[in-house]
Order: sequence, then structure tokens, then C-alpha cells
Amino acid sequence: MKSLTLCLLAALGAPVAFGAVGELNVADGTIESPDGLFIGRDFTVVDGFKLELLHVATPDQGQWVALDWDDQGRLLVPAYNSDRLARLTIPNVGSTDPVRVEMITTTQVGAAEGILNAFGGIYLNANRSQTMRSGMYKITDSNGDGVYDTTSVIRNRQGSGDHGTHTLQLTPDGQMITMISGNATNPTVWTRSRVPQIWGEDNLVMRMDLSPPGFHRAPEAHLDNFSPDGSIVELWSMGMRNPVSHAYNKDGELFVYDADEEPNMGFTVGYRPTPIIHAISGSDAGWRSGSKVHPYWRFDFHAPIGDVGSGSPVGSAFGTGTKFPAQYQDAFFIADWSFGNLWATFITPNGSSYSAEAMPFVSGRPFAVSGIIPNPRDGSLIVMTTGTQLYRVTYVGNESTAATQPDSMHKPFRDIRHSLEAFHGAANPRAVEAAWPHLSNPDRAIRYAARTALEWQPVASWRERALAEPDARRAIAAIASLARVSARDDYHTAPNSGQVRDKALQTRMLAALNRIDWNRLTYQDRLDLVRAYQLTMIRLGMPEPAAARDVIARLDPQVPFGQMELDRELAEVLVYLQAPSAATKVMALLRNDSSAPYYGIKEWINPQQRQRQDRGDVTGPNIGVPQAMLARQDHEIFYAQLLRTLTSGWTPELRREYLTFFTTNPTNYFGSMNGLRNIHADAIAMVPESERAGLQDLIGAELPAGRGRGLPGSAAANAAAAGGGRGRGGLAGTPGFALEPVQLYQAPGGSNRAFNDVEVTALTRFDERVRAQILAQSEAAEALVAASLAVPANPATISARVQALGAAELALANARADNFRLLRAEISFSPEQLAVLPTAMNVRGGRGTMFNAAAAAAPAAPARGGLPAGRGGD
Repeated sequence: MKSLTLCLLAALGAPVAFGAVGELNVADGTIESPDGLFIGRDFTVVDGFKLELLHVATPDQGQWVALDWDDQGRLLVPAYNSDRLARLTIPNVGSTDPVRVEMITTTQVGAAEGILNAFGGIYLNANRSQTMRSGMYKITDSNGDGVYDTTSVIRNRQGSGDHGTHTLQLTPDGQMITMISGNATNPTVWTRSRVPQIWGEDNLVMRMDLSPPGFHRAPEAHLDNFSPDGSIVELWSMGMRNPVSHAYNKDGELFVYDADEEPNMGFTVGYRPTPIIHAISGSDAGWRSGSKVHPYWRFDFHAPIGDVGSGSPVGSAFGTGTKFPAQYQDAFFIADWSFGNLWATFITPNGSSYSAEAMPFVSGRPFAVSGIIPNPRDGSLIVMTTGTQLYRVTYVGNESTAATQPDSMHKPFRDIRHSLEAFHGAANPRAVEAAWPHLSNPDRAIRYAARTALEWQPVASWRERALAEPDARRAIAAIASLARVSARDDYHTAPNSGQVRDKALQTRMLAALNRIDWNRLTYQDRLDLVRAYQLTMIRLGMPEPAAARDVIARLDPQVPFGQMELDRELAEVLVYLQAPSAATKVMALLRNDSSAPYYGIKEWINPQQRQRQDRGDVTGPNIGVPQAMLARQDHEIFYAQLLRTLTSGWTPELRREYLTFFTTNPTNYFGSMNGLRNIHADAIAMVPESERAGLQDLIGAELPAGRGRGLPGSAAANAAAAGGGRGRGGLAGTPGFALEPVQLYQAPGGSNRAFNDVEVTALTRFDERVRAQILAQSEAAEALVAASLAVPANPATISARVQALGAAELALANARADNFRLLRAEISFSPEQLAVLPTAMNVRGGRGTMFNAAAAAAPAAPARGGLPAGRGGD
């Protein structure tokens, strides 16, 4: 791979021009606009490539994040911060002509993060507009005069802002539109799905919930396929955080550059660097909010194919159509807004999927890259920033730029996967026989596709086969799928939902797993086996006592195993089952260093690329924390979080050592300490009354300040304290409208976060009356938008539209609030249950600073799975 060096323009004899186009000054890495009003610094480009600054947008032209070509080869760029659309005529390579900018004011759709020229019109994804509801719209030129005079609503969405609805792409067959949505976008009403709609948070010992109540829950960020008129919406893939864009490669496969959760680095279990995801049919990438995120090794999720490091992913595009060397034509170009990097990610076929390795292609500051698109007319790559600057990258080296062809060597593997994906979405009498052999396929993506196909079939047609399967790998996959289809997890189960957890079936499933010979398994198969055990308990609850003892006897001898991934998975099972040895063994794991997670911080990146930037300049350096320190911190917090739920096996010495950990180890921790404070509070709540007198020096001790964000006395900490830790259980109306908040629910006795979280989530996701209200809200808003679009836009029309939508949606929100009150009355809790439930729910959500006097007075929480009223009141 090519090293990152300055562009060799000087060696090639190219002059530095300051006419209509600004070119990179090789000597000092600067690039200047022709008028001298913009100067970029510290630019670097892969050798053989040339970087030009084509245009710097004026304030009235807006900020740009999405782009596509119209039928005449002009660049269409909707403004991110207004209702205007720019149409840019790009000069030819070598020309000194300026970019010609036309501002189109006839469209009524504003603040678009996605644009697509297809099906006889321009599709726009409005996201922040103050005058239009968030969603997908289509503008058309009815008479060919170059004026977009008709606007129609395709599908409204509940979501806005940086984590709302994002970019649009045409599917490879040219029949549908793929939309990507961030994790603050409520799912639309699907007409069909490729993802089995049985998703869950799926942690055995529930992690700290760092998000507002009822806010971040599966399916999280997701990909939908829309028919041109919006009448068909298909869920394609889910389980991402906030990917802003997506792109198809020459093989017709879909790729995503997803976001990390930046504050979680080193502060909460499960930080994942910004990943490259191959978004196959029916897949779940495993991102869940906060510490609930799933590690890459869990086979019930489709793992990323590579990662980049900390960053803020925005635009992406493949190099298809560029006149670049072969490896760059097939590269996945991805934009990191925060660090000012444009990466070339080399996607290498690997069986039916791919592997990915990212290398810096262009970087600079300010260089807040937002959009990327190849120019089919000249083979260049157009790069746009939210600054807003427009750049062009061309190849001026000597390598061949002949067009590459789709990969044929690995096509047979993809064909197998595609044949299984054909069964995704519906029952098919041929599916079980077709999928079953591939449950043990060496190719992970094929195994995933086979298991997904199985989960779409009637369970009665394959349950007994799963329980009797003699092949270890097939049995593990089949039992995991059987667990997933047999029940939902706690976070996706409404109180009094009527869900029955079949304990007899669970006992048979655990027995089937117990028959598998541990000593004959590969390391990954052992991980998969332990995960299958977890899923049978996540979905079907605490096993019967005899079955639980059998699982402990089977897995206890394997701890410690000596490798981080397996030690973590095994420890979680022992803690959940309250194994007699759990306190001793898990404390030893916390105490001892271990091979630790990889944080994806590329040490070879130059110092400039480790600096976050804002529009115009660098706002501050990204602290160069040693990976070993972050890894050790993650290692310790993981086990501390497990142990907060353990009630058995403690000795006075182990309990003192555990509480001492909180007062000593975090001294040098990086990041916010709020999550650790929650763990600490839960750990103290677990101390029996009989032991408290001897531990008062630790029970009353404060945690060390640490070395990162969220320290006591900081603005963030003071704001959190002022808010009282209240959970967000209300609805603020449709994004984009200044409506008064409508409080839908207030937990009895105060705002206990975990209790509020579970009940609000259950009510909003599973009660059919509330679902009907949500659908009615969407349909009413679409009707109002469609009616208003029939009238030419003017200030009075816009004002009337906002008022009508606001009033209608406020009325619907109030109706939904009435339903919440009714539902709350129907969910009957005795006074005793109300007293214990808030504390008990902390086992899955964490209490910390969120608890109130009523909750503090409640009895200590028993271990999850052993609650007096079942598992958390479901």
C-alpha cells in the first residue's frame, strides 16, 4: 500500500495556481482560495494524486452534506441548514473557469441530508427543516424547463438531527431506493422485512443504560429499501449506531461506515471504534446503546469487516468510475468529519464477505469532509466539506487507470449466501433443508445467512431437529436460533404481555448444549457455545435449579481460560447463575491483567490527524491515551459491572477488595466517571446489612476524580446534577416544530431511571393502541403535508403549514398520553411490588445517582433472574 506523503506535484512539474482554482502548495501543505479568503493547512495527499480547491461556498449558499448528479451532469447539493438547493456546474479538469452556482428556490424541501436523482425526479431526505416534517420527498420538473415545480411526500419519518434520516442510494438492480437512518430515528411502518423482528438488547447481565429512558433500543440505526412511490418499505439491516451514508460496490454488495460512541472510549464497557460494515441481508451489526454494545466475536451478530478508530463518519462512496489505479477504483472512500480525513478503505473479498483496511488518502484542516462522489465525466473524485469547500482529486501518476471488473473469484461463495438470503422475510417449505447444512459452513457470513433463513421458518418445522442435531457447530447455531424465536428479552417484553417462557423446552436446550464435547471445539466454537448458553437464559429466563447446576458444573472448570473473550463470556454466565465460585473467580479476573480489547487507535497516523476540528480550525487535540491504559480500564470496568449483581459467594475479604477497587483503581481512568459511579452505587446496595458496619470506610468513600470528562464541578457534571437525573419519558412533538413537551409518563414515587425505562419502553413498543396512535400521527401529518404541497410556497403558506401540523400532532400526542395513563392503570402493581421493583430493575439498568429516597429505602436487589416476581416484572 502507498505511504502517506505529500502530493508529488513539484516533481511532476505542476505549478501552484491561484487563478480560478486553488491547488495544493506542496512545500508547506497549504491550499488557498482564489480570492484569498480561505486558507487550508497541513494538507497531505497520497502520492500520484492531485488536490484542487474548486469553490468556497458563500453563507447564502448554505452548508452542504449530500450530493448527486442531475441528468445534465450538474452537481445537486441541498443545503443542510436551509430550504435551498444548489446546482453546480463543475469546470473541466485543467480549466481555469470557476464553478457556476445556481440557487434553486422553488423546492419546498429543506435541510436535506440525502439526495438521489432517480425515477424521473429528485428525492430529498429532509432532516432538520423548520418548515417541513422529517422524511423523504420527491421534487420534479413537470415541463422540462429546469424548474422543480412539483413536490410530493414519499414517506414521513420520526427522526431529525445528526442521528436522524440520512443518505439515499439506488439499489444495484435499479428498482428501489436504500435509505440509511441513525439511531435517533424511530422505525417506519415496514411492509416487509429481511431482518427477523425478534431483536433484543440480549445481554445476560444487563449493562448500565447510559441513554435517556425509552430512547435507544434495538433496532437502532438501520437500512430500509423503499419503492419509488414509498408504498413498499423493506427493513434490510439494523444494529448500527449512526452511519450517515452507505454505498454499493461493483459486486452489488452494500457497505457502511458507522460511528463510534466517542464518550465511551475507556469509560464504559464495549467501546467499538468506527467500523466498516458489510450490510448483508437480514443482518444485525450488534450496536446497542452504551455498555450494551456487543463485541465482534458474538456469532448472533454480523461483525464489522474492519475498523478505523475514533471519528465522525459522514459521506462515503466507492471509487467506481474514477480514472484511478485499480486498488483505488475498488476502494471504499469514507469521510471522517471530526479529524479532517478522507480515507481510502481497501475492500478485499474474503469468502462470501470481505475484509477492510483503511489508509489515509487526503487530510487537512479545516477539512470537515461531508460528501464524496466520483465524476463520471472526467474520472475525478469530488469531495465536499461542511466548511463549505468543494475539492477535486485527480490521478496524475503513471499507473494504469483501466476500468476494473467485479470480483469473480469469490462469486461462488456470494452465490451460496444469496441463495440463502432468498429465504429471508417469509416462510418457505424449502428453507429448512436448504439452510441446515450451512449452519456449519466455514464461512461466517454464510452461516449467518443460514441461521437468519431458519429463523423465518415456523419453529415447529425444525425445533426437534435442533434439539437432536449431532454436529456440534450446527447444534450451537440451531439452539441459539431456537432461543431467539422462542421468547423476547426483558427489554422488549411488555408487562403483562402474556409471553410464556417454556422452561421444559429450555431444559432440553441446555441438555443439548451440555452434550457437546468442549475439548473438540475450536476457540471460536467455544465462544459460540457459551453464547448459545447465554441466549437460552436471556430469552427463556433463569433455568430450573437442576439445569442451572448442570450448566455451572459444565462451565465453571473452564474459568479462568486465559483468553480475554472467553473469560468474559464465561464469567457472565457464572455471575448470572450465582455460581458459588463466581466471587472468587471473577474477582481474580478483575485483579489480574488480561489480553485486552483493541481500540483501533492507529499509531502511525500523523499528529495532525489526531486533532479534532470544527469549521475553520482545530478545537483541541484528541488526547493520545496509551492503548494499554484504555484496555486495562475497560477490562476492570467489565468485571466490576458484572460483580455488582452478584449476591452469593462473597467473603469479607473479597467484598472489601471489591469496594476498595472503586476508591483506588479509577484514579488514572480517562473519560467520564458517571457510569462507574452507577456501578459503585449498585455495588454498595448489594452489601448485606450484616456486613455494612465493617465496611463504612468504603461505603461512604468518594470515587477518585479520574482524568477525563464529567468530573465533579465541570459544566457537564453540574448540568447533570441540576437535572436531578430525571429520565426522559416525554414527547417533544415532531422534530422541527417548536411544540411544548408532552409528558407521557412519570414513574410512581419519583423518577427512577431504570423503572421508567422498562415501563416506557414496553408501552411505546408493544401496546397496539399506542402503535395505532403512532400510525395515525404519521398518516395525519402526511396528509397535511401533501395538502400543503399543492399550494405554491410563500411565507403565509409555510406559517399555516407549521401551525396546522403542530396543532394536529400536539392533539395526537395528547391522545397518546391519555393511552399511557390508561395503560399505567391497567398494569397493576401491589405496594410491595412498587417498593421493590425500582431497585430490582437496577440490576439491568444501574442506579447510581439516579435513585431517590423511595428507591434507596427498598430492599437490596437480588440477582437478575431471581426476582420475587419473576424477571423484572415481565
